[in-house]
Amino acid sequence: MKILKKIEKEDRIIIISTLILGLINFFYLLTHHVLSPDGLAYGPIYKSNGWELDLGRPLLLLIDRLRGGLVSPPIIMFLSLILISISITIIRRIFNIKNNTTLLLLTAIVVLFPTLSESALFIYCFDSYSLALLCSVLGLFFIKEEKPIPAIISIICSLSLYQAYISVTLSGVFALYIIELLNNKNNWKKFINNIIIVFLGLLSYFLLLKTGMFILGRQMASYKGANSFGIDTILSLPNSILNAYKDYFSFFFQENIIFNKYFLRHILNILIYISFFITIFFQRKNISKINIIFLVVTIILYPITTNIMDLIACTTTINLVTGIGFVMFYILFLSLIEKHTKYKPITVGSLILIGFLSYTYLLSNNGTFMAREDTYNHYYKESISVLLKAQQLDNYSKDLPWMFSDIYRYQSQLIKTSN
Repeated sequence: MKILKKIEKEDRIIIISTLILGLINFFYLLTHHVLSPDGLAYGPIYKSNGWELDLGRPLLLLIDRLRGGLVSPPIIMFLSLILISISITIIRRIFNIKNNTTLLLLTAIVVLFPTLSESALFIYCFDSYSLALLCSVLGLFFIKEEKPIPAIISIICSLSLYQAYISVTLSGVFALYIIELLNNKNNWKKFINNIIIVFLGLLSYFLLLKTGMFILGRQMASYKGANSFGIDTILSLPNSILNAYKDYFSFFFQENIIFNKYFLRHILNILIYISFFITIFFQRKNISKINIIFLVVTIILYPITTNIMDLIACTTTINLVTGIGFVMFYILFLSLIEKHTKYKPITVGSLILIGFLSYTYLLSNNGTFMAREDTYNHYYKESISVLLKAQQLDNYSKDLPWMFSDIYRYQSQLIKTSN
């Protein structure tokens, strides 16, 4: 009953809109045979094992076994949407968002964000990734509440599920500091302390992981730079920082991480950034000069926090699945629009832009699902054809191993509408 009493009106709006938008967004995925590009089938049972452990994601093993390894898309999707809705209710508390329209747009931009839809293609661990989002948000919440131990534990759990979600916590720390500076407050010591807490969470995770791997006699996998953290990370910082800025620019305005041009997202993002800086410009009169300097420096450094994985795993780069940190800019933007925009046309225009952007995500998410199914159908047909040809060979025997080496190229016409 105490938990129910803590569910406020704003929370109900978020939970209901998350379920509705989630069902609309993922309906095609749930009702069609849509897979990630990793294979033709995963099977109805999947349990994470040594590979996931070597990638540094030990909690995936626990989550899989809590549902017996059963890969049931409706069950996993329901659990994931519940976890995502809880994450959004915590986000609205962290950023103190109250306006109903802003809450709906906050929910839309998170639920429809392409990283989550791309992650859902790996349906067998989508609930784990959604839990990673919740843990990363909880880490930020406890940092704001000045509870370092729960914050560090939350960060460790998030990293143990999927390392990329640390960007949510770190970029969230910077977003809160930007808001503080816009309110002409500057507790820079607390800000540094918050960054240290995130670093301690990272360090604790790596120490625990290394200890566990040593006890089990295992080594980190080289996939996606999982084993690259160490002296190479420090030596590669100049290139890694440059890559972080490149990836940041690419996500919002180019075609490398996500296709922007078909739905004119690059135009929408330009307008959103114009509105973002106009809002800050009008607020400058209420900010001291020293705080303006801190604000400029923090905004300049912000892209690094969003793409912190470029620095941690210096041998890889950000893709759409690992780009969850990008959503934090839109959350920061919504918070600024609600609190610091004095001109109604800018407020209304900004909210409309976020609404249109969310709508394009809905379209391209489903374009992705449709393109994946189309691609799958063609590859499945070709695979069956290859198998039948192999079975007709004179020396074919089902008891002998065999392989074929060739490339079958196919590009769906739907790809331009996809993520």
